This record gives sequence, C-alpha cells and structure tokens, in this order.
Amino acid sequence: MELQHFRCFVILAEELHFSRAAERLHLSQPHLSRIVNQIEKQLGVSLIRRTTRQVTLTDAGEKFFIEAKSVLSRVEEAMQAIQQFAEKEIERLKIGFTEMARHCVVPKILSAFCDRYPHIQLDIVESCTEELVESLNKAEVDIAFLHPPLRANFLEVLPLGQESFAIALPINHPLASQKEIAFADLANETFILHYRECGPILYDRILQLCQQAGFNPKITHQDANKSFLGFVTAKMGICLMTPSMQNAKNPGVVCLPIAGEAPTLEYAVAWRHDNISASVTAFLKVARNC
Repeated sequence: MELQHFRCFVILAEELHFSRAAERLHLSQPHLSRIVNQIEKQLGVSLIRRTTRQVTLTDAGEKFFIEAKSVLSRVEEAMQAIQQFAEKEIERLKIGFTEMARHCVVPKILSAFCDRYPHIQLDIVESCTEELVESLNKAEVDIAFLHPPLRANFLEVLPLGQESFAIALPINHPLASQKEIAFADLANETFILHYRECGPILYDRILQLCQQAGFNPKITHQDANKSFLGFVTAKMGICLMTPSMQNAKNPGVVCLPIAGEAPTLEYAVAWRHDNISASVTAFLKVARNC
C-alpha cells in the first residue's frame, strides 16, 4: 500500500464526502473511488458505507482512520528529524583556532572553504591548543587549527607545515637595531607567555633555551585569548612571534630572527576520528588542497 493511499483515506474520512475530499486531494472523484476500492480489496474489509446521501465509516474504517493518521504523523516526524539532522551535519561547522594559526594557515583555508561551500555556516572560536583539544573531546568544536605534538589519541591530525619563531621587541628597545638576537641577549627581559597549561611543550622548550643560555627567564603570563603584541608595544615585555604574525601591521613592534637554533611552531588541523560528518569531510578536502 502506498503512502498516498493513507493520505487519500484520511482526507475522505475527515470530509465524509467524495467530492470535497477529491477537491482537497486534487484528484477526480472516480480516481479517489478507485483508490478506496483498492485499499478495501487489499485489506479484505469494507471501510466505508456509501449511499446517495452520505458517506460513513465502518468500524474497520474508524480503526483504519486512526492508524492511517498515526502512520502519516510518524512519516512527518521522520522527515522533520532527517531535515534537522541534515541541517546540522551539512550546513553548520564549528571551528576553533589559535591566535598564531589565525595569522598563518586559517585565512587561506577558510577563504577557500567559504568560496566552495557558501551554504555552510561557520561558528568560530579562538583559544589555545590545550583548550581546543578539550573542546574537540567534548564535541564543542568540529575542527581545530592548533599546534602539534598533541597528547590526544582520539584525534586525527592533518599537518599544515611549520614556522620558526623570532623575537618581538618594542621598536625603540636597545636590542632593536641588531640583525639577529640570541637567547643570551634576553637574560634581563620579561617574557610574555601563555600559561603553561595552554601549551606545555612549547612553554618548556622556551624555558630550556633560556636555561641553556645561562638564565631563568622572568615571565608574565597572559590568557590564551589575548594578543601579546599589544603588551610588547606597551613595553611590558618581549614575546616570540612567527613570520606570519610579523606580516600583519604591528606599529611599535620590531621582529628579529633568533641566532642559532630557533624553536619552531607546527601547524595542523585536528578532528575527532569518530567525526565523519559531511561538513568535516568537505573541510578536510579543502584543507588538503590548499
């Protein structure tokens, strides 16, 4: 029995009049009569009593009317559920990124993705690597631009390259005229860093380089969602900067390459290995081609 048969019978049962029911269904009255006859033949019972004056339902017709309405209601609920699922899966994507990724890999990939999939709505959040890993774990974001190595076996990672760090100084700093700068030159400086829990591997690497240069650095900590360059301009300290950040206009800041072994910053896109949604798949395809 086709779904249309259920609809036809429900309309007829509501109207109890073939002409009005046929009009609502945009069918001819003989066509509607044939559909009702087919239903009765398939079920093996009479569903309606039809005289020249009126149409009434038999007991079996009353029961079928209730069941047919229930079937149509369940079909409507299923269609709405699938539409909502499709909208969530295909038309919305939650993306997180770090401040440094925002200056480097994010603009090109997001631009290419938006050009190709303009119907997908992007919800974005900026945070540090460790917090983004936690957000991925809690399914608060679908995709994150962050910095390996990662300690999270529930994630898949697509490497996007790396950059060597340089040192950002106030433009009138005594060291600003040098061609390059060694960590030993920074013994009396205050380092502006995120809290260690935001990126313990890079944090420990910076401390190691300072200690190898013969000093323990003075550190002022800032939250993950705050840019360091404004604090450098305010002469509150120095910070590490990547070339992509240097390309942005930062009046009051000069960037010097690091002499010798400079720490590097890796970039990657990460996602939960169990997240195979259409939107995530589409995003990764764009990221791989950029």
